[in-house]
Amino acid sequence: MTTTAGREELLVTLAAMVLALPDDRPQAVGVTGMSCSGKTTLAAELAAVVVGAGRPVLSVAYDDFHHPRERRHAQGRESAAGYLDDAFDPEALDRLVLRPVVEGARRIVTASYDLAEDRPVAPDPVDLADGSVVLVEGSFLLVPALADRWDLSVMTVAEPGRVIERAVVRDADLGPPERVRELYLRRYLAAEALHQERDDPWSRADVVVDLTDPTAPRLLS
Repeated sequence: MTTTAGREELLVTLAAMVLALPDDRPQAVGVTGMSCSGKTTLAAELAAVVVGAGRPVLSVAYDDFHHPRERRHAQGRESAAGYLDDAFDPEALDRLVLRPVVEGARRIVTASYDLAEDRPVAPDPVDLADGSVVLVEGSFLLVPALADRWDLSVMTVAEPGRVIERAVVRDADLGPPERVRELYLRRYLAAEALHQERDDPWSRADVVVDLTDPTAPRLLS
């Protein structure tokens, strides 16, 4: 079923799902999707609505759980398989965040790697308030190693053309527009296609949202 909603209506719908989760232990909510699909903005807005409704939220970015550059680029800077398999560290995310949440821990560690500095980090654990929602945003959160950890999972999608348009603006640090387009076509969009084929995140996500037009999102499931 596909329904079109305004941005506020979408946030109310998603927030209601989050607020309906039990509060007897922390809950893990994943907002996933490829780069420039709109997931980071959606996750931040969703967190604000849930907090405004009175439930504590701790936001975590999967970008803080990367592998070192030498592994990330071992298969080539433009490798789609290299991005899907070697960029992120699902074991660290599971060990430091998701497994403790599932087990009802009251403290988690919210990062294992500083991507900008390209070095491991070991921040102090963060306390979880009663009834906390741990909201994790990032690509590839529905790979088999992580798919069963979520109490609620939201996947964002967008048409490839719109993704590239956004990337040219947001990721200008990667090079001129032609280089950004090439990287997205060869690495990021191709990695997402491989993820879809291999891991079938559509069947694992509780909600799929099309953010091709972020002002008129479409609920696809």
